[in-house]
Amino acid sequence: MLKSRVVILFLSVVPVFVACGDSLTVQVVVDGTDGQRAVDNHEVQFLPFDRDSLFAVITAQASEPEPQMPADLQRAADSTLALQETWRQAEARWNGVRDSLRTIGEQLQGLDRRGREYRELFDRFNSVEGREGALDRQRQQSFDAFTGLQEATQARLDSVRAVVQAWEDLAFSDYGQIEDDLLEALGRQLVFDTTNADGYVTRSLSGGPWWVHSRANVAAGELYWNVITEGAADTLQLNPTNAELRRQY
Repeated sequence: MLKSRVVILFLSVVPVFVACGDSLTVQVVVDGTDGQRAVDNHEVQFLPFDRDSLFAVITAQASEPEPQMPADLQRAADSTLALQETWRQAEARWNGVRDSLRTIGEQLQGLDRRGREYRELFDRFNSVEGREGALDRQRQQSFDAFTGLQEATQARLDSVRAVVQAWEDLAFSDYGQIEDDLLEALGRQLVFDTTNADGYVTRSLSGGPWWVHSRANVAAGELYWNVITEGAADTLQLNPTNAELRRQY
């Protein structure tokens, strides 16, 4: 029995498909320092409906329009994230050179100061030490630029976030019941599972289609997946190319 006006509207505008069920293997990978890496012990959800379309229907039915971030604040927030990434890269370069400097210093301790190898290694130490100092200054400058802009915009960002959160709490207050009603109307249920050590999870899925949903935090924000699959016996990889990158301000 349809109990929700949103469910009725959702089913009227979103086509419902019927397909054969089968097993589906999903792998979750994100970008790492040396290429892509698998994400283990990570939750993956299998939904018999398009959650984004349902959210769009709920948003359209809300009593007030969804609040939007002012354009100038959006630009400032994006600039803050860019400066943060610049600082992180500078920090990584500095740490790498600092480690090299430490290694050279340890090697010098076991050498005869009068020997040629010591002199050559000592000259290298001085060269690397100069580079370490320059990178340390760059790192500090990047950090100061990032934190300066962050502090200048934080109060406004907090204010906008509070307004958006209050709107979401009201607009989606009945989401749990809406989802239950929709699942009842479809005669389907949600499926949850977690990836193994290699980032894989396999589930048998009846009916169709299914939308595979997951999220993963990365340095630039959050990777958001909502990928439709017809349930074929195949492997679906959730990776940065088929994810939506959602900035976290």
